[in-house]
Amino acid sequence: MDWRKRTMTCKLCGGESGKYILCFKCNKLKEEGKAAKCADCGGWYYVDKGCTCQGTASPKIAPKSTPINGEGGCIVCGEKAPNGLLCRECYYEMRDFKDSFDKNAKSFDMKDYYFNLRSNIYRMKTFDYVKSNCNKLMAIANFVSELHHDASLTDRVATDIKDIIETKKPKKEETVKPSEQILEKDSHKEELLRTKDGHYVKSDPERQIDDIFYDLRIVHCYERKVPIDADEQAVKCDWFIPVQDDRHGIYVEYWGMNTKEYLQNKERKRKAYRENNLPLIEIEKDDYRDSQGLTDRLEQEINKLAKEYYRIERYLR
Repeated sequence: MDWRKRTMTCKLCGGESGKYILCFKCNKLKEEGKAAKCADCGGWYYVDKGCTCQGTASPKIAPKSTPINGEGGCIVCGEKAPNGLLCRECYYEMRDFKDSFDKNAKSFDMKDYYFNLRSNIYRMKTFDYVKSNCNKLMAIANFVSELHHDASLTDRVATDIKDIIETKKPKKEETVKPSEQILEKDSHKEELLRTKDGHYVKSDPERQIDDIFYDLRIVHCYERKVPIDADEQAVKCDWFIPVQDDRHGIYVEYWGMNTKEYLQNKERKRKAYRENNLPLIEIEKDDYRDSQGLTDRLEQEINKLAKEYYRIERYLR
């Protein structure tokens, strides 16, 4: 046989796996937490059966009361997760995080990001934020596995998340001291991404969009409160571009996720902008990928809205 046509054998099922250690089917089982690499013998095994080496590091058949593959409970929020480690909502949030990562990122950079984020989560006090960042840990692990075929993070992420949730799960009537609130704010800032003009934003797409404003020399504010409310809830925009003054300008929203709660909030905010007749530019989830196309569109829409709402011709020259 020509050596160039040789294919590897899957270390789990024994089938053909091309140039990879696991075949497509078994790699999916690994991502779902149903297959793992044994820390004792280095072989691969099905989690529900346990490794044949019977070593101490690899779990044997999981007790029904504490399923490893997510049956009966999402490892992040505790909701039903019959098909894997995450429930439907957490899975979609994880997928959105994964889609936002730079596909050119190096494996070691993403690993550094993972371990820095994991450390920061232990300092966070808001449990909803803890859970969201646990989904981001899962996203990083899957991203590194899929892009670089490196399973070192996927082999440990479930254990890391379970430990975080167990440690950070709020106790009844737990109160947060002012000093702890300051610490949370600092750890939050460390986890965010820095833009060219010094803003700290929550995702790589937001960083790229903010940098477009900077490159176009557009004065802009990040996460500013909008002087309206929606269903008696405050509204905060992603960016505000002052046109006449710091109260009259153009609002920009980046719709970067597809979870049920996020989409409901999206419609609530859009309705509030319409009812209050405020100039709004909307950027959809994948628009940032075409940087030049988005740059051209932002220039056109900003000039159009500046003329329509404030009678200013050629706001951007």
